[in-house]
Amino acid sequence: MENDLEGEIPEELGNLDSLKLLALRANSLTGSIPPPIFNISKLQIVDISVIGLSGKLPQNLGVRLPNLERLFLDSNRITGKIPVYLSNASKLTHLFFTENDLRGDLPNEFGGLLNLQWFEFEYNQISGNIPYSLFNISSLQILKTRHNYLSGNLPHDLGKWLPNLQEIFLSHNQFRGEIPSSICNATKLTYLEVANNSFSGPVPQMLGNLVDLEHLNLQVNSLVNNPGSSHLDFLNSLVNCRNLQYLILESNPLNGIIPESIGNLSRNLKVFTASSCEIKGSIPQELGNLSSLNYLGLANNGLVGEIPSSLGGLQHLERLYLTGNKLEGTIPAEVCSIKVLGILHLGENKFSGSIPTYIEKLTELIEVSFADNNFSSTVPLGLWKLVKLGGLNLSKNLLDGSIPTEVGNLKALNIIDLSSNNFSGEIPNSIGSLQMLLTLDMSKNNFKGSIPDTLSNLIVLDFLDLSSNALSGNIPESLESLKDLKFLNLSFNRLEGSIPDKGVFTNITNQSLMGNTNLCGAPNLKFPSCPAHSGRSRRPRRLSLVLKITVPIVAVVLLLVICLLVWISFSRKKHVKDPTQTDSPRMGHRIITYHELSRATGTFSESSVLGSGSSCTVYKAELSDGTIAAIKVFNIQFANALKNFDTECEVLSNVRHRNLVKIISTCSNVDFKAMVLEYMPNGTLDKWLYSQNNYKSPVERLDVLIDVALAMEYLHHEYMVPIVHCDLKPSNVLLDEDMTARVADFGIAKILGTNQQLAQTKTLGTIGYIAPEYGLDGHVSTRGDVYSFGILLLEIFTKKRPTDDMFRGDLNLHQWVNRSFPGALAEVLDSNLFVDIGFIKDGGKCPNK
Repeated sequence: MENDLEGEIPEELGNLDSLKLLALRANSLTGSIPPPIFNISKLQIVDISVIGLSGKLPQNLGVRLPNLERLFLDSNRITGKIPVYLSNASKLTHLFFTENDLRGDLPNEFGGLLNLQWFEFEYNQISGNIPYSLFNISSLQILKTRHNYLSGNLPHDLGKWLPNLQEIFLSHNQFRGEIPSSICNATKLTYLEVANNSFSGPVPQMLGNLVDLEHLNLQVNSLVNNPGSSHLDFLNSLVNCRNLQYLILESNPLNGIIPESIGNLSRNLKVFTASSCEIKGSIPQELGNLSSLNYLGLANNGLVGEIPSSLGGLQHLERLYLTGNKLEGTIPAEVCSIKVLGILHLGENKFSGSIPTYIEKLTELIEVSFADNNFSSTVPLGLWKLVKLGGLNLSKNLLDGSIPTEVGNLKALNIIDLSSNNFSGEIPNSIGSLQMLLTLDMSKNNFKGSIPDTLSNLIVLDFLDLSSNALSGNIPESLESLKDLKFLNLSFNRLEGSIPDKGVFTNITNQSLMGNTNLCGAPNLKFPSCPAHSGRSRRPRRLSLVLKITVPIVAVVLLLVICLLVWISFSRKKHVKDPTQTDSPRMGHRIITYHELSRATGTFSESSVLGSGSSCTVYKAELSDGTIAAIKVFNIQFANALKNFDTECEVLSNVRHRNLVKIISTCSNVDFKAMVLEYMPNGTLDKWLYSQNNYKSPVERLDVLIDVALAMEYLHHEYMVPIVHCDLKPSNVLLDEDMTARVADFGIAKILGTNQQLAQTKTLGTIGYIAPEYGLDGHVSTRGDVYSFGILLLEIFTKKRPTDDMFRGDLNLHQWVNRSFPGALAEVLDSNLFVDIGFIKDGGKCPNK
């Protein structure tokens, strides 16, 4: 197993009559499973999972397998129904069908598998009821049915005949009726998950009988509190579950008060969420006893009173959601002592007073919302020191004062909403340094002065609302360069002069500019034409060709580039793209389920594959909204897959640049990790460069290099901390519909700490592109990417891979080019470079004028 086998499974395996174990897990096999394999009567274990097999299972599967004990067929593309005759394999203990495209009902005959211990068929399209007889298999320990179309009621005596049941996962189906109280008889249960169904009736009162319970998930159902009780009494019973770590109740109409006994729950409890549960009353002081809690969600309820100071005892709390209640008073100082707190959502309540100055102690905050409260006075200066903030919402309060220049410290900000307050003063120029800002709303305040020209530096901004202020002066023409800007509202200010006519202004409406009586230049928007003398001369746009990262490249590379630039300047003029522009629309994050990805890729069919490697496979997909996307599915069996997934998510969810691939969303659970990325219709640079059917002009090649250089400059110098890509090569450079290059694949990237120049790694990049110091001692720095860029440059203009067979011993691509300069330069350059001007090799001299 895991030998990277290819091709189809040979039918000849069916001739091995004495075979007891067949394990082909995690290989690159194709086709369907040969039926003769299931005629080997001595087979005990079959593991044909995670290899992409397709087709249907033989309907007689199980007839000739009297000794079969374990069958693993998970993570393939198998279609059709589960064979009924599999019930003849009476010795089966483990049966795995998870992540296929199986349909139809579960065979009733499976109740005869009396030795069955572990049964999984998650992420399929199985429908109908679970056979009643299945719940009578006393040996059953684990049952996983998530993400199917199962329906009906659960048996009233569920749990009565399951003394060994440890885990049951029924979420994301269509079950209805009550959760039978008999489930509490399965006293060995550690995982009980019935989320996202249509269960109704009261929550079982005797859940405390499940003394080994670790994970209870009841979310998104129609469960209610015990009739006649004002408190959530079932929580009293859970006090007996001393190992409980996850208690998830959200989106059920429980309609009750949290009892004081909440403080007696397991000291191991990490997650408690009861958002959108119609909870009444106050937050109990005793909640502060749950010292291991790292997630507390009580949003969108009817909670009253103040935040208890006892929450300061939750020193491991990372996320606190209290939005949408009726809480009042001030923010306790004790809450601001929780040093690891990363998300603080207190919006839509009745809090008053000042935002406490001690909020600056929460140095790990990444999201803060105080929106729609009665906070007053000025914003404490310490708030602008929270440099990890990605989202800040202070809207709909009574805050006043000016916004200090220190706002420019918040380099990680994606969203800042200051609307509907009493802020005054000028908009600071430093706000233009927030390079990752997507949304800026400063509407309905008393800001005055001009609109800062520095807002044009916000290259990924897509929402800008400055309406209903007292801003004056001209509308900066530089706002035309914000190519991602989709919404702009400047109405009801004191702006004057001509209205720009490019960029976002080409589709702007009167509603976005009305209330500025001295604007002119847009008769179609009911504004008068500008007098001839008032027209402003348009400032020439500056080209930004910053290639600082090429400085360390050896002299021969620089000479080669200069030579080509001379030729280009006299053969063809082309306006180089502004690196602050983005031609393709940026898509907002959205929730995408496994089922949608499965449907969008034809159940991850081979015909949808764009490319694959040992750690991942990339599929082309059409999402439910019509978006064409690239789905990067990580092979979780690969040693570093999870680490690579986490690293790539961390980088792509924060960086913003037109020459970096953009993330749409992720889909992640215990057994599946995928990223949804923008689809690049022109594939990889590697494919484009070595295609025989496309002529690649010098200008096109240079454009690609400029795009890559600008992306690397942003990662190294313009992001708030340097990011080292570690694996820059042609196959990791993608080309969009306009042939704009986008750097991709950040799976082994390294994020250097502040003022840190080097990092260490055990994960190497690709041979041929790795800087020597990287390969020798494991140290990586931005200089390693510079070396890789130099090799990429040479490859583009020579059309020779650094791994070409000609490079052996001491000879490599760099040395080959170096030895050819200057006498034989034309010998190493791709001959297609000179097609346009009929250049004949003459000893490698650059073309004259």
